Order: sequence, then structure tokens, then C-alpha cells
Amino acid sequence: MKSHGLFFIFLIMLVSCQTNNLSVDYDSGYNFSKVKKYNYYADNKIKLNNKIDSANFIKNLDAVLHSKGLIKDVDNPDVFVAVEVYNELAQPTNSSVNVGIGGGSGWFGLGTNVDIPIKNNKRIVDYSFKIDFDDAITKNLVWTSKVVDSKSYNSSPAERASFYNSSINLLFKKYPPKKTNKIKPSKRNYYN
Repeated sequence: MKSHGLFFIFLIMLVSCQTNNLSVDYDSGYNFSKVKKYNYYADNKIKLNNKIDSANFIKNLDAVLHSKGLIKDVDNPDVFVAVEVYNELAQPTNSSVNVGIGGGSGWFGLGTNVDIPIKNNKRIVDYSFKIDFDDAITKNLVWTSKVVDSKSYNSSPAERASFYNSSINLLFKKYPPKKTNKIKPSKRNYYN
């Protein structure tokens, strides 16, 4: 019984340690093997702490796109890249612990409790990173990826650069999408 309890506690801790979430969607009919060149839209929305962070973000994004086999071409791109990066200072969550005492006998009881506030002084910044690929000819969205993550407000420039780089790598973790040949199973008998 003790091993089941430890396993349950380990499972809860494992599930609760997920810090970021990635969502990817793409046009399953699009041929991603023909995408070799990209260019950015002029009106990308990159709202980071300062211009240095924004420039480093684009430089890291270029490096990751290059590692995926894409070359920046201003004149004749295959896809246009739309970038949206937002950050927002998260509201610190304050919690409290209740301590109570009570007693009673027979048909009468009395009790009281007191809240003891626990202040959280840690300031957190929530980030949202989103990348869209639009076909250069049709202007249709063909691939999108989004990551939402958090970072400490007082992080150093090196920590922020590492955080941005890991977020960009996570955005492109599932690019290019793998072709899946889903074959519909044939009926073997009347019941399935």
C-alpha cells in the first residue's frame, strides 16, 4: 500500500511540473518540402523588455530557421513569417492558511478560525510567443505554433537570452510537420 501512495504522489508531482505549453497547427494539404526561403512581415509585434532583447530574439529566430533548412530571401520568399511576442507582469498570488479551534459537548458547539496571510513577493513575467507561416503567393496560413511560458522578473540578460532561445527551439520542435498516412482499417466482420 505504501508503494501505491508514493507512486501516486510522484505522479501528481510529475503532472504539476509542466511549465510551458506548446500548440502547433498546420495545413495538412500543404507541401512543406517546397519551403526553402522566408521573409518577415514588416509589422511583426515583438514586445519584449527592450530593443536589445527584441533584436536578439530575431537573431535567434533566424538561426533556428536556418537550422531547419530555411534561408532568408527578401525578394522571393516561399513563406512570410508573422511573429507575435507579448509579455505581461503576472499578478502575485497571495494565499493564506486557516488555523481554527473549536469544541463542543452534547447539542452545543463553538469554534473560530483565523487566516494567516502568506505573501508572495516573487514577481513573474508571463510570455506568449507565436509564429505563423503564410504562403507567399496565396497569403493563406499554412503553419502556426504558440508557446506560453513564465520567467522571473529579475532575470539577467543572459538568462533572458537563454529563455528566448529555448522558447524559439520549442516553437519549432514540430517543424516541418511529419506526414501521417492514416489508413482507414477495413471491416473484418459485421460488428466493427
